[in-house]
Amino acid sequence: MNQALIQRIDALLPQTQCGKCGHPGCKPYAEGIAQGEAINKCPPGGTATIIALADLLHVQPLPLDAPNGPVPPQIAFIREAECIGCTKCIQACPVDAIVGAAKQMHTVITDECTGCELCVAPCPVDCIDILPLAEPAAGAQRQRADQFRERFEFRNARLARDEARRQAEREARAARAAQAQQATAAPADPVQAAIERVKAQKAAAPSLSDQQKRLKIEAAMAQVALKKAETQLEIYGTSDLQAQVAELRAANDKAQAALKTAMEAPAPQVDEAALKQAKIAAAMSRAQLSKAEKAFGETPSAEQQAQLAELRVAVEQAQQRLDACQGTPATPSDGMARLKQAKIALASRRTELKGAEQRGASEAELAPLRQALADAEKALHAAEDASGKQPPDLQRIDKRPVDPALRAMKTELAYARADLSKLERQAGTDPATLAQACERLAKAEKALDEQP
Repeated sequence: MNQALIQRIDALLPQTQCGKCGHPGCKPYAEGIAQGEAINKCPPGGTATIIALADLLHVQPLPLDAPNGPVPPQIAFIREAECIGCTKCIQACPVDAIVGAAKQMHTVITDECTGCELCVAPCPVDCIDILPLAEPAAGAQRQRADQFRERFEFRNARLARDEARRQAEREARAARAAQAQQATAAPADPVQAAIERVKAQKAAAPSLSDQQKRLKIEAAMAQVALKKAETQLEIYGTSDLQAQVAELRAANDKAQAALKTAMEAPAPQVDEAALKQAKIAAAMSRAQLSKAEKAFGETPSAEQQAQLAELRVAVEQAQQRLDACQGTPATPSDGMARLKQAKIALASRRTELKGAEQRGASEAELAPLRQALADAEKALHAAEDASGKQPPDLQRIDKRPVDPALRAMKTELAYARADLSKLERQAGTDPATLAQACERLAKAEKALDEQP
């Protein structure tokens, strides 16, 4: 191939590196022309380039072979306020005329842009515009053809070096992995080896029962609460904090002793297969009950109530079998039973209130439902305090324990704000209803402000 002819042909091309001729750059197109390819496939060069090539090769000029006609001098412009910093345009630019970094704003170097339009298609947010150039900027761009060629060649050389470096690193990693495999005589299947290691770790680690896990958590929480109280006592030194530290220290000693006793006791033998089946059965029974409750709605018929009763019995039996497999008592304590019932009642009251609000019930119908929900919340708080589910050591140490009356006031205030906000968002709300909601919020705020 005549390299001198290729260089002379390449010197006549505009060096936009746009690929509109069907080649990945102006130099490959020059090689194709030297081998006999048509000279009329360069839209940026247009008629002037065709005539220059025809004079050089001593052939007849041809009309431009481009469906969209010639491409005038132009430049890319990035709307920087919309740029997301994806770097896709940087990777597409053939002359490295776009600067930026990942998740940072990009911009175009005006004097280096060839107007090739290759950065437009990859942009995921379509924030790149192609702007035409007028004289004298258009003539200045045509004069920078040699500069564009050099940048294109530098970029290709850089990409080749990066690819060679990555290939060398891949080969080095493969060689090191092969040497390590030969040295350690690792099994052929790495996945199976990982599974075996996990099994060995599980077999070596002692398994804790549910009771031991619960006691361990309670002991840790009691210790943290005691440390907080001791820190506050060192800072403030009040008699209330001193009494509270004494109570928390006693609670911590009790929790640590219970944990020590449980850890020294022999772990119960658990049938893993039976335990897994019991867990699946309990989960499926709970799912069936939940699905039936949703399907039957708030007012099930007598037949549907009978079905729900059977499903609840099945859930209780499945839970008892699961407790037996886990080695935990089948019947909970009275405090935990009351807590469970209080949670169920609270969930039921919330569902009733939500359903009434969705069907547009009047304020007279919603008032008793809200009161029932408040009563259920009070019952839940009382059950939590009685069962020890939320012990005082979890409350803030720098303040006195939360008064149930204060907690009820805060709950009422939260509901009053939520109801008022909902009414304000609804279109066509009755002014009387809105006034009642405002009055309710004002009363709740006043009651809470008067609380010492």
